[in-house]
Parts: sequence; C-alpha cells; structure tokens
Amino acid sequence: MRGHMLEKLPHGQFQRSAADDRARRWVNSIGLAVAVGLVYFLAARLSVGLLLPPEGVAVFWPAAGVSSGVLIALGARARWPVAAAVTAATVMIHQLIGDPLWAGIALGFSNAVEALIVAGLLELYFGADFNIVRLRQVLGLLLAAIVGTAVSAIGGAATYKLFHPSAIILTTLQHWFASDVIGIIIVAPLVIGLTTAIRRPLPRGELIEGMMALLALAVMTGIAISLPWQAWETVLPVALLFPILLWIVARCRPVFAAAAVFLVSITIVVTAVFDIGHFGDSAVSYADQQAQAAILFVAIGTYVLAALFAERRESERHLARANMMLSANEITSS
Repeated sequence: MRGHMLEKLPHGQFQRSAADDRARRWVNSIGLAVAVGLVYFLAARLSVGLLLPPEGVAVFWPAAGVSSGVLIALGARARWPVAAAVTAATVMIHQLIGDPLWAGIALGFSNAVEALIVAGLLELYFGADFNIVRLRQVLGLLLAAIVGTAVSAIGGAATYKLFHPSAIILTTLQHWFASDVIGIIIVAPLVIGLTTAIRRPLPRGELIEGMMALLALAVMTGIAISLPWQAWETVLPVALLFPILLWIVARCRPVFAAAAVFLVSITIVVTAVFDIGHFGDSAVSYADQQAQAAILFVAIGTYVLAALFAERRESERHLARANMMLSANEITSS
C-alpha cells in the first residue's frame, strides 16, 4: 500500500521523502551512538577507577553487558552505532588513564567485536525478539557470552602484553574473560527486559508487586552481605536470598528477575570493592573469586527459574485458550 502511494508522488517529492528518511535514520543512529557511548563510558570509567588490579584488567566489566544488551534488544539496525560508540568510549577511557592511542583503539575494537558476536549468535539461533523466557534462551545467552568474551579476551590480552611487557598473558586472559562474562550476564538481561517492558507495559498490579519484592530483596541482601566471613563461607549469604528470588521469578515477569540479579550483583561488587561485609574481607586472598562465583550462581539460578516459570505461564495460557476454543465449538455444534 505504501509502495503504491510513493509511486503516485511526484519525482521531486519522492526524492525529498527518501532524503528525509535517510536523514531521520542518521539522526537516530547518531543519537543512539551518543547515548550508548555515554553509558558505556560511565560504566567503564567506574570499573577502571575502582576495580582495576595491577594486571590492568578490571575485575568486573558491566559495560560489556550494556553494549551486548542494547545490540540484542535493538537488533541489526543498532549494530554500527553501538560498535562505534563502544570503540570511541574505550579509546577515551584509555586516554584518560595514560595508555597509548593505538592500545585504546585495539581494546575498543575487541570490546565492539565481543558485543557483535554475542548479539549476532543470539539473533542467528533465536531470532530478533530475544528474551530470557525459555530455558534454551538462558543457556544460549551464557554460551554466546562465553564465545564472545573468549574471542575478545585474546585480542585484549595480546594488546596488554604489547604495551605492558611485564603482564602475564594467561592471567590477563583469565581476568578479561571472567569480568566480561559476568558483566554480560548481570546487565544484558536487564537491558533486554527494560526494552521489552517499554514496548509492552506491565500491568500496574504486577509492577507494584515486583517493586515491593525488589525492595525486600535489597533489605535481605544487605543483611546477607553483612554476615562475617566464617558464616558457611559463601553458602549462607546466597541461600538467604533464595526465598525472595523465588517469589520474584514465580510471580513476576523475567524483567524483575533480571533486576533482582543486577541488584544483588552490584551490591556484592560494591561491598567487595570497599571492603564491607562478607565479600569485602581483604584478609581473604580469593575474595574476588568468591564474589564472582556468588554472582554467577545467583544469576544463572535466577534466570533458569525465571525461564521455567515463564514457560509454565505460557503453557497455562495456551491450555486456557484451547479449552475456550473447545467450549465454543461444543456450544456451536449443539
């Protein structure tokens, strides 16, 4: 229909319409690049400022989740704006901390390729409308994050070795891989969920219940984190959160599960950085590894439960619809 209308337009008007469409796409792309670049820069600056060990790779890299989440949520049309934004933001970060320009460009390229690989794999196997509402999608996100970060870690570790000859390439590779995988796991589902919620607003009752559950989770997380290190190592603090996490995944949509994971993970990161509570015990040499393990355990467990409950709700809707159609057919036939 639209094609027939365009055919009836005068040639000059058709050209102006096409030019306006191109200009609108350019403006949208530039706006998206600026917004993503700003958020990525702030997240990366926080990681570099607070979480940078002597090896030069941040312990947690939530910026990876920002870029991957936006690409997964918006699809192929956001590919080049996001890639350009990630590269530019990475260059700016490394210029601020005094690294060579070529190193910032190489690291920015590695970060951009990582996001493109993660989003590309998920779009290839699950289509454009991806969300963590199926168990296979949760596993797909984890596998895509592993593949994408494995590729980017090689480029990142090689770059660090070139301008930091004393860096141990295997250690750098390990830190890059772990920090980016965790960043994608804790941030990307939240970005995807928020985008979906904007497109399809949540019912008011579910929104209120979900916010109350998140508030209760925040309180319980504070209590769990404040426990001393000797309290069953990392088992008890995580176990205390399970009842509220179960409430969230059973009663609310996956976006609240993603928000819950983000809330718990950021709390663990902050307390680990500032030596507060259970994961901030600087006397324990493997505190960072314990924090990373706790984040992965909470994230993967919560996402799996959220997907299973989402599948159950979808099955119940299909069954109810089938029963209604069957009842309608019986009434018509009688």
